[in-house]
Amino acid sequence: MNRKPKNIRRYVSVIIRIIASIGLFAVLIIVNLKNLKSIPELLKSLNIGFVLIGILFYFFGIALESPRWHSLLTAHKIFVPQAYLLGSVLIGFFYSTLLPTTVGGDAYRGIDMHRTFKIPVNENVLAIYLGRFLGIISGIMFLIISFCLGMYKHLNKSLVVGFLIIFPIVIFIIVITVIPKKFKIDILFGKIKFLKRFSRSILEFSNILDSYKHKGKVLIISFAYSILGNFCTFISFYFISLALKIKISFLSYLFIVPTTWTISNIPVTLGGIGIRESTLVLLLKEFGVSAGSALTFSLIVLIINILIAISGGLIYIIRNTAYKHKKEI
Repeated sequence: MNRKPKNIRRYVSVIIRIIASIGLFAVLIIVNLKNLKSIPELLKSLNIGFVLIGILFYFFGIALESPRWHSLLTAHKIFVPQAYLLGSVLIGFFYSTLLPTTVGGDAYRGIDMHRTFKIPVNENVLAIYLGRFLGIISGIMFLIISFCLGMYKHLNKSLVVGFLIIFPIVIFIIVITVIPKKFKIDILFGKIKFLKRFSRSILEFSNILDSYKHKGKVLIISFAYSILGNFCTFISFYFISLALKIKISFLSYLFIVPTTWTISNIPVTLGGIGIRESTLVLLLKEFGVSAGSALTFSLIVLIINILIAISGGLIYIIRNTAYKHKKEI
């Protein structure tokens, strides 16, 4: 009875996110209209070799989700070939980045593993979420390191104050998510009507963490993959900046990348499109990059995202065709 209204809400949510993506991207272009003239000149002098290195490391940053996922699954004696997991990661990226659908990339990965390997959806999705959680922790770690190294000096005072306010709040949210029972969060969420729907998810996530309590080696390895994935993206951004002759330090990306990824993961746009580019332009300008170069940088990152998403789409077509052929046989 309630399924239809829920589906309508989901589709409305997707439409709103598409409109938000288009709107934010349009605003970014309109605000930077005068800087569009400099893009052809910047592209003419672009170092293609550095861009290709940037694309390669960007891909590595995404692909490292595969061994992290594999590590978390094997801890519960779930064995899936790494090559298959990599394909699922890229298809998930395709779903999250380009498809206007109510099924997100992580949801697809859960459904795909269940369909192909009969892995319980909840157990797999929670392992995926734990991987995401470790990625968030590593991102926050790099943000703190960047602040300690003085990256805040490049920001205006209002942004610094904003970060100093948000940091403790985010860390507190992470702590109560990890140990909700200690803070009686399960009881609190149960009493407040609009928070009830999150109560079960938080407790399930807490339980999955408990199941890894005595698997410290797995968590360390998975966290190392998260750190390495972040580092690959730092290297990618650094080479894109070298390709555009942008002169900012490698350490700057320890702040720029986690901040951009955190903001672009807020579910207000489709695949972070619009909000990611706007954030990148804003932060690069804070670090002294010209508006034209910052805009070109953000557009290159957008194109890289689309190219990798398309590769995931191609894998999806090949895999789906093979699956249908197998069923017919």
